[in-house]
Amino acid sequence: MEQSNERLEKLINFFSKTGKTATDFIPDEETYKMMFIQEITNIKNLLNRKSFNIENHTTFGFLIQQYQVQIAEWLNHLFDVKEKENAKYQEWVIRFITEELEALLAFIYTRYQTFFNLDEKLPEISLEQIRASLKERVQKLRKLLVKEFKNEAQVELALLPLKKILNANSKDKISYRYLFYTRRIEKTLADFIHEIPSCNCCENERIIELIVLLNYNCKEAQHFIINTITAELEKEDTLESKLNRLRFYLKEFRQLGERPKVAYKSYTPSLKEQIVGWISEEIIYQERRVVSSSAIFVDKENTIAYEEKVQLTFSVEVFAIMVRAAKDNKLVMVKHAMEFFKIIPKYFSTKQATTISTHSLRNKSYTAELSAKREAIDILHAMIKRIHEY
Repeated sequence: MEQSNERLEKLINFFSKTGKTATDFIPDEETYKMMFIQEITNIKNLLNRKSFNIENHTTFGFLIQQYQVQIAEWLNHLFDVKEKENAKYQEWVIRFITEELEALLAFIYTRYQTFFNLDEKLPEISLEQIRASLKERVQKLRKLLVKEFKNEAQVELALLPLKKILNANSKDKISYRYLFYTRRIEKTLADFIHEIPSCNCCENERIIELIVLLNYNCKEAQHFIINTITAELEKEDTLESKLNRLRFYLKEFRQLGERPKVAYKSYTPSLKEQIVGWISEEIIYQERRVVSSSAIFVDKENTIAYEEKVQLTFSVEVFAIMVRAAKDNKLVMVKHAMEFFKIIPKYFSTKQATTISTHSLRNKSYTAELSAKREAIDILHAMIKRIHEY
């Protein structure tokens, strides 16, 4: 590895040497290119030989990443030379070396993808060339998207990942992973009309399908979807209708497709996961509001003033026995006894209790004292006697 690297580095730095003597060998353009390509070929052959017999995957992976870092350093060196307008490097030299080194990097990625560090930062000279060609392609895509969306805000959102590359400065990290991500975005945007199926999840559905499919898991996309859903919810008149709308959105978003292993932000939950989580939390919140609202409504409906209640002249214990007897003798038809004990106390009061609790009424009906039973029987006998007098 050291010999291959050394020879290639000498060729890269050849034109930056100063004070050449008459004895120095100065190759012409074709000879130089042949020598450079030969060293590139030697490196490829070296990696191929080592890959045929990998005894230690960690060691081979380290070798691949060493080459990856070394090539990136050479490319960054060329960028610095170009920025300084070093006259010793002719334009064809920088262009040729850059193309060959990038081709070598592409070869390493294609053949040894498992060991390639996708999170490594792109060399500046490569990024500069990528921007130059990307700028024109983005302009074409913009026209296509404006025709499709007819909405500038949506177009800006769709182009957001590509614009990140165009607007990045030297301090921003544009990784190989992100570069490959944007290339998939370009392809999908170009084939947008044919590739993206339609759904009826909400307004702006086309752009939402797109950014979920390609996992624009950034705050701009997240806010766009949440604001869209919120605007739709505002059109609903009741809490129940809002809740039903949210449940519909949850179903629709769960069914939306997403490309595997693509992300605007690596190692961050996908946009789909974020939105499904937000909708789920919103459903819980709205359900609580519905329950709270229903409880207030029920309390208002079922609250009866003391003056409006039926006043009993006997105790709660006696009343409890009579209520149970009415239920057990099926004078009152109820499916659930507890419901009956909940309803009855709302309409009655005694001299001792203005409000009769459900729990108290039910318990006293099953644990009545003998005196209370006798009083209840006496009241019923008096009622029977009165009926005979009618």
